[in-house]
Amino acid sequence: MTQTATGSVFFEKFLSITQYQTLITFALLLICFFLVKKMQDKKIDFSIRMMVGLVLGAALGLGIQAVAGFPAVSTIWMQETAIWYGLFGRAFISFIRMLVIPLIFVSIVKVILDFSGKKDLPKIAFRGIFWLLFTTAIACILGIILANAFGLGQSELMKAATGTAKIKEYTNIVDTFLRLIPSNIIGAMSSENIVGLVIFAALVGLGANRMEKKNPVEIGVFKSFMAGFYKIVMSIAMTIIKYMPYAVIALLAGTIVSNGIPAIVQVSSFVAAVYIATALMLLIHILLVVLHGLSPKMFVQKSLGTWLLGFTSRSSVGTLPMTISTLTNRMGVNTGTANLVGSLGSTIGMNGCAGFFPAMIVVMVANMVGIEMNLQFYIMLIIVVVIGSIGIAGIPGTATVAATIALSGMGMAEHFVLIGMVLAIDPIIDMARTLTNVSGTLTCAVITDREMGSLNIEQFNDPKTMLEHNDDES
Repeated sequence: MTQTATGSVFFEKFLSITQYQTLITFALLLICFFLVKKMQDKKIDFSIRMMVGLVLGAALGLGIQAVAGFPAVSTIWMQETAIWYGLFGRAFISFIRMLVIPLIFVSIVKVILDFSGKKDLPKIAFRGIFWLLFTTAIACILGIILANAFGLGQSELMKAATGTAKIKEYTNIVDTFLRLIPSNIIGAMSSENIVGLVIFAALVGLGANRMEKKNPVEIGVFKSFMAGFYKIVMSIAMTIIKYMPYAVIALLAGTIVSNGIPAIVQVSSFVAAVYIATALMLLIHILLVVLHGLSPKMFVQKSLGTWLLGFTSRSSVGTLPMTISTLTNRMGVNTGTANLVGSLGSTIGMNGCAGFFPAMIVVMVANMVGIEMNLQFYIMLIIVVVIGSIGIAGIPGTATVAATIALSGMGMAEHFVLIGMVLAIDPIIDMARTLTNVSGTLTCAVITDREMGSLNIEQFNDPKTMLEHNDDES
């Protein structure tokens, strides 16, 4: 290989910089970062910085697409731009996800230890799971209604449906529940089996409580260690979250640059249905908060930053540290309730990924292949979706598994290939789905704590309880 060829490979394969446009777009990203840094130096509210980051990211991504002429296929410099933007966006998500497993483990153990001798824990768990699954059922019904209203699968999607997607593995209901029990806790951690991790952490906490009377000194040391470990993990999480507005810019701009507008236009009806479903579910969440005697304005104001992180990160699990922090530091939710319901909400009853999305997919495919849909069909679909929402990890791409389970449960597994066009623009849809997941978790935790009588109303209604006021130690 000649020296020239070697140099070409170095810039193309290793540095991913072969076009001058790549350097320009990178410079534009740095300018956006500079603007956010100036806002941070002036102590401008975190939520406002998040909104500015969202606007800058959308403007940057759409601007790049406009300069390139909104191509159907990304040019070389656009691909390189997406790679470099991913350095900041994906690095942030990796840092957050790095903390997920230790956070869930220490949170659940701490919950059990804190509720030692109390009878509230089973009630919190029952109420939390009920609301998570109940809101998922509502989301499923909403998905069915919107899918029929938009006529998904009856027009352009039927003609455009192509691809070579393969059906993913699925199991019956008994095996689904059995798979939640981890036979190897290390394997459960590596595969992000959140329910399995919650079960193991709960057993550790219960075991410690049972041994406390016989071994008060040793268990006392263990409790102190877990309390300290929890503070350390949360401190690290808050330190990382401070940089979220920067990540929002890179994540959103990179997503728009990578996927483009033409791909969205081809399945515009499905995209519109998903985003309308998200908006309606947010209204339903707010309504549930109001029905529990709480201020909708405070709920929205304090949820906004967490919503935006879910929207841009596309990871319910990755958003978990901020979800728990928002619940405890800003909304006045009891630590035990926030940790338990927050952790469960990242894998059970996700309103978007495992709620309205699989329902829309099933209706769309049914229309495409001519399957008759009646009341019995819809009732069965709701049952399948709600049960299938148990144990679905809150990470990007999870909705595909939820859709597979729904199609399989409805006897339509062989038609999975027909959703290839939807999967092609999945990142755009996934942002709205994940926002809905996160909002559902926040809602269920707040109303569960309200029903338990442990919600700090004064803290919930105090507009000054901002997230950053609680991370000075970091």
